[in-house]
Amino acid sequence: MIKKEKLILPMLAAICILLISNIFFPLYVSAKAKTETVLGKLYEFEKGNKYEFSDSTASKSTSSDFGIFTISGNIRSISSVNDVNAYEVVDGNVLIDYSLGSKFTGESTDSWYLIDDKSKKVDKETLTENIMKGAIILQTSLDGNSWINDKVLTNVAADEEYKSNIYISKDIQQVNGCYYRVIVVYSLERIVGSSKYLFVNVDDKENMKCAEVYQFYLINSSENISNGTSATATPRKELGEVVNAGKDTGFANKDALVSKDPHYGWTIGTFFVNGYTRETKDDVSGKPIFLKNVGDKVTLWFNLKQDINKLNGNSNLKISDDKNGYDQYFQMDKTNMRHGTLIIRYTDYEGVKHDPIIYTDYLAANARTGANTKVELFEEGDYEVALDYEIVDTSGFNSYTNYRIFFTFSIRNGNCMVYPFDINSGAELSDSAMTENGFKLDMAKSRYLTIDVSRIVLVDGPNGKSEDVRFNRPAKDGDQYKDEGIYKLIVHNLFTGEETTKTIYVGSNPFLRAMSITRLSVEDLESKLAEGYTIGNDGKLIDPPVEKNVQETESIVDEEENENNESIMEVSLNATEKVNDEKDEIAANAVVAEENEGDDPDNGQMGENNSFGFSILIVLAVILFLVCILFVICKKVKNQSFSKKNVKSALKDDESIEREGAE
Repeated sequence: MIKKEKLILPMLAAICILLISNIFFPLYVSAKAKTETVLGKLYEFEKGNKYEFSDSTASKSTSSDFGIFTISGNIRSISSVNDVNAYEVVDGNVLIDYSLGSKFTGESTDSWYLIDDKSKKVDKETLTENIMKGAIILQTSLDGNSWINDKVLTNVAADEEYKSNIYISKDIQQVNGCYYRVIVVYSLERIVGSSKYLFVNVDDKENMKCAEVYQFYLINSSENISNGTSATATPRKELGEVVNAGKDTGFANKDALVSKDPHYGWTIGTFFVNGYTRETKDDVSGKPIFLKNVGDKVTLWFNLKQDINKLNGNSNLKISDDKNGYDQYFQMDKTNMRHGTLIIRYTDYEGVKHDPIIYTDYLAANARTGANTKVELFEEGDYEVALDYEIVDTSGFNSYTNYRIFFTFSIRNGNCMVYPFDINSGAELSDSAMTENGFKLDMAKSRYLTIDVSRIVLVDGPNGKSEDVRFNRPAKDGDQYKDEGIYKLIVHNLFTGEETTKTIYVGSNPFLRAMSITRLSVEDLESKLAEGYTIGNDGKLIDPPVEKNVQETESIVDEEENENNESIMEVSLNATEKVNDEKDEIAANAVVAEENEGDDPDNGQMGENNSFGFSILIVLAVILFLVCILFVICKKVKNQSFSKKNVKSALKDDESIEREGAE
C-alpha cells in the first residue's frame, strides 16, 4: 500500500501540472489542410428585382440548397475583422470552392426549379454576359468597402465544364490582408396551380430571385514565411522610372515624358525593395544586386501616391479600364488589364525564365492610396517587374496614353559556405572532420557560389609519407565523395569576393585520423613520429618514454633518507642531553645530603636511600624512552627502504611496457 501511495502522489502532481500548463499555456496545433464551411446570407426577391442585396435587410443566415460554399487550406480561425469571419493563413494559399447541389435541376410540381435569367444586372454590378442558370461573382477588397470583381462565372448550373474550385487566393492579397465576397445569384420558378385560358389549361407559376452572399477575411499568420519584412526597415532601394509607352503598342515604347504629356511632373507611385543586408551592382549592366543573409526577407513594396480616379488632383485624369491591353516584352496575349497590370517574371540559376505572375486590375484591387503595399517576397534569382497602365484624359475628346514602369534586379545569398554531410548518418561535418563513409555537398540553396574540390592521397616513399593530388575540379550541389583521401573544398562568392576553405578526411587510415585530430601537416606528423611519438587508436599522439625518471626518483629517496637520519640524530642528542641533566641533578642532591648528614644521622641515612631509589627510577624511565624511540626509527627506516624498492620496480615495469608498445 505504501508503494502504491508513493506512485500515485507523483502521478497526481504531474497531471495537475499538465492541466495548469494547458490552461495558462495552451498547446499550439498547426492547422493543415483544414476545410471551413462558410455560412452566408440568403436574400429572396420578387420577379423583376435586380438582386439588390445592398439595400435589403431581409436576409437569413442559412445554408443554401443551390450549393455549398467552403474554403480550405492551412488556415485557422481568428477573431472577426469588422464583423467579418477571419482566418489566418499559416502556409500556402486558400482554395475557394462552391459545389453545386442538385435540388433545383429539374422542373416539378410544387417544387422550385432553375430557370434562365437573361438579365445582366446584379445589385450595382453589370455583367458582360447574361446570368442564365446562375452566376457566381468573386470580389476582393482591401478595406471591405470598395469591391473589385476578380472573377465572374455565368450559366454555372448548365456548364458541363464548371469546376467547383472557383478561385485560389493570391500571395499579394494574403500578405496585406484581404476581404473576399462571393455573390451567387439565380432565378427560381415553381408551379402553384393551373387555370384555363381560352379553353387551354395553363400552369400558374411563381417566380423568385435569390442572392447568396458570403464574406470572409484572410491574412497571413505571423509565422508565415511569405510575410517579408516591415515597410520601414532599412536599407531600402527605390526602383523604376515611368516612360511613355505609346498607345496600343503592347507597352513597347520607351519615350521620355515631355511637358505636354498628361503624366508630366508627377508619379503614380513608387516601388522599393528592402529586407536585404547589402547592395552591389552588376559590373556590365549596372543592375542592382541585393545580398541577403540567413533571416533576411527581401521584399518588394509599392506605394500608391494618387487617387486613380483623380490623378494629380485633376478630375479629368484617371486610370482607364483597359479591356484589351497586352505586353509585348512578356509576350502576354490581349486581356482585360483593367486598372493597371503588374507583371513579375523570375529567372532561376539555370537561366530558365518562369511564367510571369500577372496581377490585373492592380491599382484598384491591390493598392491603397498613401499606403505601402507588399508585392512579393523574393529568394535568390533574377527578377523583371513591370507596371502597365493606361490614362484617359476627359478634358476634351477622350484621349488614351499607355505608361510603363519597368525595372530589373537580382538577389544573391551573401554567405560563402558549403555544408558537407556524412553520407550514412547525415551528420554535418565540420572543418578537419573525418568520416569513414564519405560525404556529400549541400550548398544550402546558394545557387550562385562557385566551389572547387581537390582530392589528395598519401603515398609511402623512402623518406616517409607525402601528398599526391589526384584531382582538382569544380563541384556542384549534391556531389558525393567516398574514396579515401584528403579533400579540400574551396568556396568563392563572386559578388562579395569572400572565400572559404574546408578540409575533410575520408577513410579509416590511422595516419589520416591523426591529421584530422591534430591538424598537423604530413611533414609535421612524420617529424613527431620520428621523435618517438606514437598514434593511439583515437588518433591522438602518445608521448615518447622518458628514461631519466629512475635516477631522479633514487635521488629524491636518498634525500628523504638523509633528512630522516638527521632527525633521528637530533632526537638521540636531545635524549642524551636529558640523561646528562638528570645525572647532574642527582649529583647535586647527593652533595646536599652529605652536608646535612652531620646534623642528623638518621635523616642522612634516610635521604641517601631516597636519593638512590629516585635515581634508579629516572634511569629506567630514560632507558624505556630511548627504546621506544629506537623502535620507531627502525620501523620508519624499514618502510622507506621498502618504498624505494617499490618505486624502482614500478619504474622498471613502466619502461618495459613502453618498450613493448614501441615495438
